[in-house]
Amino acid sequence: MKQLLIFCLLVWLFINYGNCIEHDSSVVINLKHALSGGPNPVFKDRGTITIPSLRLSQAVVHQKRLTDVERIQIQKLANDNDLYRINATVIANDEIERSFISTIKACMLAEAELDDRLSVSVDYMGRVIGVSLVIASKATCEGSNVSIDKLGEFTTNVYVRHTETGIIPDTATYIDKLQKEKEAKERDDHKDNRSFLAKYWIYIVPVVIVMVISSATNPEAQGGGQ
Repeated sequence: MKQLLIFCLLVWLFINYGNCIEHDSSVVINLKHALSGGPNPVFKDRGTITIPSLRLSQAVVHQKRLTDVERIQIQKLANDNDLYRINATVIANDEIERSFISTIKACMLAEAELDDRLSVSVDYMGRVIGVSLVIASKATCEGSNVSIDKLGEFTTNVYVRHTETGIIPDTATYIDKLQKEKEAKERDDHKDNRSFLAKYWIYIVPVVIVMVISSATNPEAQGGGQ
């Protein structure tokens, strides 16, 4: 039982401390966006985000200014109450690529004047497990027509969110509970569940024998009572 407790503690320490301390890496995120609606959007290059250290959560953002055609396309998406979509391809140190698609309402992006937030979720192993686009402003999509002059360039802030450690399991209490349940079961198994006669026959039989012998040796007493 003690060995099981030690093993559980070692596993917990490895997961919650070893990985969080040792695993730190850089990633490059290639951003593409779709400036047309419909079920089959065409994604075009939007920019590149470099995160030198996921632990320090610092990012370098490179995005080009939008052309007049691209501004009109975003404005049209907003006016049509359509969706604005991004495709974020994450390239880690091991050169493994993972792609994540995120969508928001184009009118919210336009009303925020292209001021958006990119949330990068990282697990305890230092792997990016999600990229989400968020609008931090109070855009409400009330139908206001945003001027094309205000849709010139994205202003993007990147936030790296690490997976939080869950509640520490009370392994010792759980193992102690299992041990007590086992001992209680063993006690129940050793209980004497025999009937009254089975338990005390050794006392009852001699009494019966004495009574039979006594009756057989005193027939006069039986006859006198008739």
